[in-house]
Amino acid sequence: MLAAVALVVGCQNPNAVAMRIGQPSAEPVAVREAQTRKIPASNELTALSNITATLQDLGFAIQESSADLGVVTGTKQRDAQESGQVAGQIALTVAFALMGVASRPTWDKTQEIHVTTVVTPTRSPTDYSVRVSFDRYLTNNHGEQWRTELIQDPAIYQEFFKKLVIGDALKVL
Repeated sequence: MLAAVALVVGCQNPNAVAMRIGQPSAEPVAVREAQTRKIPASNELTALSNITATLQDLGFAIQESSADLGVVTGTKQRDAQESGQVAGQIALTVAFALMGVASRPTWDKTQEIHVTTVVTPTRSPTDYSVRVSFDRYLTNNHGEQWRTELIQDPAIYQEFFKKLVIGDALKVL
C-alpha cells in the first residue's frame, strides 16, 4: 500500500503543482470579465452620470453615488415567486402530511437586486473602466431573507453595458 502511494506521489510533478497554487479558478475570472468593460467618456463625472442614468432607466433607485470614489450603487424590488416552486412545496407538504410529518412549505416571494458600479481611469484619457456587479437578496413567503447570490449570467452584464453605451450615444445626438 505504501509503495502504491509513493508511486502516485512520485509521479506528480512538484513544479506543476506549485504553479497551480494560488491560481484563481476559471469561473471567477470569467465573471470578472463579464462584469468589466471600457467605456468612452470625456471624464469620470460623465461616466458616473451615464451609469446613473442607465441604472435609473433599468428601474434601479440610486442608493449611493460618490464621484470621489467612482462608485454608484442602487437597488430595485422584484417579485420572485414562481408557480412551479410553490406547487412543488405544496405537493411536498401534502405528501409529508399523509406520512404524519409536519412541514412548513417555503418558497421565494420577493427579491431585492443590488447593483454596484465602480469607475476607474484607464491609460487613455477618453476611456474609463467600469465594473458592475448584481446581487440578489431573496425573501421567502414567511418574510425571512433566506438566500443571497451573485448574479453571474453574462447576458445580464452584456445587456447593462449595451444600454450604457446606447444611452451615452443618444445623449450626443
